[in-house]
Amino acid sequence: MSKGRIIGLAVVLALLAACIALVLWHRTSSKDVLVLCGGSMRAPMEEIKARYAKQSDDVILTSYGDSAELCSQLAETRRGDVFICHDPFMGWAEDHKLVDRWTTLAKLDIVIVVPKGNPKGIHDLKDLAAPGLRLGISDTTYSTAGQLVKRMLKTLDYGEAIRTNVRVETKHHQALCNDVAIGNLDAAITWNAVAHALQDKLDTVGIPRDRIAKVDAVTSATYKLSDLKNIKVTMGLTTAGANKAAARRFYEFAASQKDVFPSHGFTPAQEP
Repeated sequence: MSKGRIIGLAVVLALLAACIALVLWHRTSSKDVLVLCGGSMRAPMEEIKARYAKQSDDVILTSYGDSAELCSQLAETRRGDVFICHDPFMGWAEDHKLVDRWTTLAKLDIVIVVPKGNPKGIHDLKDLAAPGLRLGISDTTYSTAGQLVKRMLKTLDYGEAIRTNVRVETKHHQALCNDVAIGNLDAAITWNAVAHALQDKLDTVGIPRDRIAKVDAVTSATYKLSDLKNIKVTMGLTTAGANKAAARRFYEFAASQKDVFPSHGFTPAQEP
């Protein structure tokens, strides 16, 4: 065989190999589903993924983070097939046509967490005003829960006394729970689902929803009032994911798995 024919055959084989690789890559990537999920929903999401893996060979890739940051990421990159967050971010995503459709999976409530046995005898918000109490709260500028607490304290006669007791202010709910569990704080206000992960070391005290007013959750960039008395955990199929069969399959499956959330400390979606 001449040198020219050998080179020509090599080119043809290289092109064929490239085409095969492209087809294989496409088949693999078509089964990949990128889920953008708020960090507070990580535990139920991992359980749902495990359930799904038993019946599907779709590849579920998860990116966990702050709900507000993931919302911004989705808006800027348009990458992501399924978006899971808590209020008020799904409404913003819908307004900006980032999601094709969405559903409610569960609800979140803010609660007071105290060390197991409740050594300080904290049974109500007013007890957080006791002189010298070491309290932790969520960041009042960048956290939805922090926004709730900020607004709530403004409406209470003893709100300033509670504010005086704040020793830690952070976006990280898990850190607040850890600080209470190891004794660095006497109490903290955080999400019920996050506290649930340390239920062997913490007790929770409920906060009546009528103490929570409508607030402007500035982290959502909505600049409008949001009813956060009933904080929904929502899942949206993104506009990009709507064109992907694997994304639609996982979305429909996850929407049928709402029973997972109460077992991880979330409030059931149907509760008022």
